[in-house]
Amino acid sequence: QNHSPFKTNASFLELTLRSFAKNAALHHHLEIKAHPLEDGRSEIAYHLRRLGIKFGINRRIHYLPGGKLAHVLDPALSVVTVNSTAGQQALWRGILVKTLGQAIYNHDKFISKQSLDAFFAHPKAPNIQAYKAFRNFLLQTSQIPGGFYSKAGRQQAIAQLTKKMFHPLDPYNAHLTDQPCQKNPDGFTLSTAHAPELVAAE
Repeated sequence: QNHSPFKTNASFLELTLRSFAKNAALHHHLEIKAHPLEDGRSEIAYHLRRLGIKFGINRRIHYLPGGKLAHVLDPALSVVTVNSTAGQQALWRGILVKTLGQAIYNHDKFISKQSLDAFFAHPKAPNIQAYKAFRNFLLQTSQIPGGFYSKAGRQQAIAQLTKKMFHPLDPYNAHLTDQPCQKNPDGFTLSTAHAPELVAAE
């Protein structure tokens, strides 16, 4: 909620489904995939049934409580999200993306700045080369392998994170200028360079 204009999932769904019903081509269908950590408290399936009837699109919306995101994205024409990393996976595939919240990848070179209505009616293609440059910058500076949700994933992440924290070069400066940074007494680096324009949206 800190990075979203929505107080609940239901309000996000209502805005999205209303716009889809009004603007999307009649032969288009909308698939709604639950977050992997969705615990059922937001009653997504109930709200989709209710809103599908309200907007007359109950036969055109499909709820996926689980499964691989790739299976949803591969045939997709476009993606609407608040700020999910699914947006980056869609961009990587060249799929048109609209974000409704704050996201690190919400840059106007590859994320649609159209209204949601216009996006559903006539979405504009992203600049894939600009996204690839942005993605490469993230991989070179701030992204490390690992994960939060398993012991093995945490161990992998901590090992890489420790190397970055105590390296004499700040990762952003190292990538942009190859110049060393000052260090705090505790050994942590202090950045002296500004991030490039592409990451200003963060």
